[in-house]
Amino acid sequence: MNKYKSVLIIHASDNSTLFLNKFQEEFEDIYSSFTSDEKSISKAKTLIGNLEPKSLIVYLGHGSSYGLYLPDNTFEYKKYFLDATWANYYFDEHDIFLLSCKSSDFIKKIYKPNFSLGFGNIISSKKELDHHNKNSNLKKILNDDEINWFNEIYVECSIKIIKLLIKEKIRFIDVQKYFRFYLNKEINSILLNKKNKNRIELSRLVFEFRNQILIKQNLRT
Repeated sequence: MNKYKSVLIIHASDNSTLFLNKFQEEFEDIYSSFTSDEKSISKAKTLIGNLEPKSLIVYLGHGSSYGLYLPDNTFEYKKYFLDATWANYYFDEHDIFLLSCKSSDFIKKIYKPNFSLGFGNIISSKKELDHHNKNSNLKKILNDDEINWFNEIYVECSIKIIKLLIKEKIRFIDVQKYFRFYLNKEINSILLNKKNKNRIELSRLVFEFRNQILIKQNLRT
């Protein structure tokens, strides 16, 4: 199975990612957050750098196709915590679970991890919804409660799957299948709730999240 030496959940914490504090409640002993303070950033990198392979690293925060962002309470997100070069260094021989926007593109640029899990465009706030609608022909109509509900759905699914990984109940290579299973249940539940007038839009959001999950294995010679 996975046989992890260690498990680390690292959270790039700012005001836009406070909903991810749920991971601290569930994984207090293996959870660590950091801020935009230089000492905090350095400590986070040291924690990752000190892990023995093979370990499981879960990254929580914002990202792009080119890297994982530092926390930023101005919400501009211009500075990276790790770009592809440094990700190859810090993630060498580990399994990585990157719960961040566009990480499905980012993991295509890194080749040193064992297994990598990435996600597509995650609309986790009204600001991100507005950005999506500004740059897309297909507009989404969602209120704050629905966005919060969406966040709860993928956070709870992620927590369930991480627990299964830690307990050696599933292999990392099967994570995508388990996401599909849990998210399908959520989609069905949303669609069956006839009282929710916006159930099609919300179910579509979860559907897109599910379909944009990517797992990648880097084979070693």
